[in-house]
Amino acid sequence: MSAIARLFILCLLSMMLSSTSLLAAESRQYDIVMVLWRGVTDAERGFMNYLKTSGVRANFIIKDCQKDASKLPGFINEIKTVRPDLVYTFGTTVTREIVGTIENRDPGRHILDIPVVFNIVADPVGAKLVESFASSNSNFTGVSHTVPLDAQINVMKKTRPLRKLAVIYNPVERNSQLAVTALQAQADAQGFTVIEAPVALDINNKPVKESIATRIKEVARLNPDFIYLPSDSFVISNASEVVNASLAQGVATFSSTEGPIRKNGALMGIVSTYYSVGKFAGFKASQLLTKAKATQDIPIETLRQFSLLVNAESARQLVFFPPVSMLAVAEVIQ
Repeated sequence: MSAIARLFILCLLSMMLSSTSLLAAESRQYDIVMVLWRGVTDAERGFMNYLKTSGVRANFIIKDCQKDASKLPGFINEIKTVRPDLVYTFGTTVTREIVGTIENRDPGRHILDIPVVFNIVADPVGAKLVESFASSNSNFTGVSHTVPLDAQINVMKKTRPLRKLAVIYNPVERNSQLAVTALQAQADAQGFTVIEAPVALDINNKPVKESIATRIKEVARLNPDFIYLPSDSFVISNASEVVNASLAQGVATFSSTEGPIRKNGALMGIVSTYYSVGKFAGFKASQLLTKAKATQDIPIETLRQFSLLVNAESARQLVFFPPVSMLAVAEVIQ
């Protein structure tokens, strides 16, 4: 056999082996455990749909806390036993319990040897998940959904002079504590006042839904220009109560997340849509599953384009319409 013939056969065998490996990779089904805080949201739908449409076959194993953090240690033990290909986490509370913080990462307590992609974490640095967005330097990466606070405030100021901004929140939720601190810093820099309206807590240190209307009524007496809804799971879950109480007092609401505007009638907000953020998280997951990149090489990011949402019905009730220049670029929710 000639040297050329042998070379041809070797090339053919190499192509066949590469094709076989590619087919095996494409046909493989990955196990992904999804640890959720309050059920499947558009963030998870975007995540799962991205993987499906990009050809990544996945078996999604849903573990829902149902807003009960005491379930997380059990879920972690299950993950350590099952050893899925990837873990998806929703929100700051869940993610901190799964991967720990920069001050406390314990291999016995946390998931540190399986790739993790977090989603819908408002402030990964402030929550002490990472030191910077550049890299976790660990086994996880993820996506933050929060629009920069200065951009949100600029939108408010374009609708009316901003003198007083009330914020309703769950005082035991880490996201909300960080949001209030950030608002105070912006207020000091930009010359407006923050009116804090933490909801009441019961004897078990749980937020009391029935206290929302009372807190809104109290802050309304101080004539805030807006009541701000931070990325707070309790506030988002009870956004109807917040919005209805605010409308009853004639106060406009500005939401940092889309759900309260689309579903519950908050007046407006500049947001990253959950579905789009979920797709971005799905993209990062696909990089990990296909071994294209390692977690420490994938930066933590936010979206680069945001959506301005305005709820038309609330605008009519409040007789408060943003400038035409803003409405021209906004998505108006009817």
